[in-house]
Amino acid sequence: MREPSVRRYSGRSVEEWKAARRERLLAAALELFGTEGYPATSVERLCTQAKVSTRHFYHEFQNKEAVLLAVHAQVIELAVRTTGDALRRTADRPVRERTTAAVDSYLRTIMADLRRARISFVEVVGTSPAVEEQRIAFRELLIRNVQALGDSAVERGEIKRKDFRFLALAFFGAVNTVVYDWMLTDPKPPEQNVQQSLRDLAVQLITA
Repeated sequence: MREPSVRRYSGRSVEEWKAARRERLLAAALELFGTEGYPATSVERLCTQAKVSTRHFYHEFQNKEAVLLAVHAQVIELAVRTTGDALRRTADRPVRERTTAAVDSYLRTIMADLRRARISFVEVVGTSPAVEEQRIAFRELLIRNVQALGDSAVERGEIKRKDFRFLALAFFGAVNTVVYDWMLTDPKPPEQNVQQSLRDLAVQLITA
């Protein structure tokens, strides 16, 4: 028997239309949550920005919180991927170089777009149990990267064993505070200066 044909509208399948609609909503969320803030953005405002009807919004997302979870997940995936890529590229390099490369990749990903920075360091903090759970899970992924980096350096005899989890918590706590303060400062200091300071801090924590 022949496979049933896929119903198409203006050259697109229903699934392609749904995917495009979802991407427009996520793009709208990045823009509005990252500039006006999550509490200030209504579902209706998201729909207007994305040119999506409210009815179609609820075909894609259960509520506004689900959109925040999805757009934050996009930021997470990008940050984890770029940081992991940096660690893989420098797998045979000294721990100082590996730490520098990983921190640079992470901070560039987050700070290159102020909308991503605001969502990561402001809008997701304490918003709801589900969002907080995702934020903590993301932090744990980054902490495991630090632990693996430290363990590798110990095995090579580059540094002595330390509580790498504690050091990672201290570092990411500093990142949260420093980047948050940087976002609120007007005029902002050059982001390269902030990244350099945080990079130096990471190297000091790992190698001292």
